[in-house]
Amino acid sequence: MLPWRDMVGEWVFESAHVQIQRHFDERYFHRWLKPFIKRVNPVIYIWGYKAPDYFIEYVRAQGVDIFFLEDGFIRSGPEDDSSAPPLSIVMDSQAPYFDTTRPNDLTDLIANFDFEQDNYDEVLAQEILDYYVSHRVSKYNHQSYVDVTPIYGPKNKERILVLGQVPHDDSLKYGGGKDFTLLDVVNKAIKENPDAQIIVKPHPMTLGDHSIIRTLTELDCLILTQSIHLVDALETIDHVYTITSLGGFEALLRGKKVTVLGRPFYKNLCKTEAIRHQYFLLCYLYSQQDYCVTLA
Repeated sequence: MLPWRDMVGEWVFESAHVQIQRHFDERYFHRWLKPFIKRVNPVIYIWGYKAPDYFIEYVRAQGVDIFFLEDGFIRSGPEDDSSAPPLSIVMDSQAPYFDTTRPNDLTDLIANFDFEQDNYDEVLAQEILDYYVSHRVSKYNHQSYVDVTPIYGPKNKERILVLGQVPHDDSLKYGGGKDFTLLDVVNKAIKENPDAQIIVKPHPMTLGDHSIIRTLTELDCLILTQSIHLVDALETIDHVYTITSLGGFEALLRGKKVTVLGRPFYKNLCKTEAIRHQYFLLCYLYSQQDYCVTLA
């Protein structure tokens, strides 16, 4: 567990709390946790789905208040690395936002928010989105600027960017993407855009898979093996393909056409002419920056 996660209690709890390491077995659960939950009726916070399924199912069945925590949609600042505390977190009372097999607070917010209400300032929302885009803000903001012009070469055809993900990631498992691979996404992009330049940005954790890299090379794809900020990678891109990556949502906010093979929370935005600043506002309201920014 990352050291900063010991501070989570300081961000979200207003009273005494007990922090339990997620690596416990069923014996510990039945002997200690079940009696504790029945006696105390606590509020329970879980990072993502990093708890056994039987524990989550039991807690839900008991009607105990539960919140699922995740990195917020702005994770790191320019001086941060992966070990730094997040600049924002998400707290969802139903399920992590990447789980689209069941309702969650984000999908409820998107479905039910009344944009006609008096306190919604459309001009301000658009100004904030413009600032976000013009200042190159992303989920991760610690990477140095990279000019992709010499990497991509002259643009004389449509450009497609394929965003890879970590296989077996929870967002794939719970977002309708577990049956798809990076090669599936690439092949779909090639089939639907036979005359385009196909650029593939694999997840850094998968670059060691030489068989995938070799196959992508044989498919005549440009593979981004160097560390490139997503905002830089999106420069001059016309269309983005991915499974469930949050990078697809960031591409939408920047006016790119996006195709997803899974069912991430933003899938409907890919199909419609929805007003981007509305989705932007809701997703960043959902991302609770108040809790962490003073500690970062």
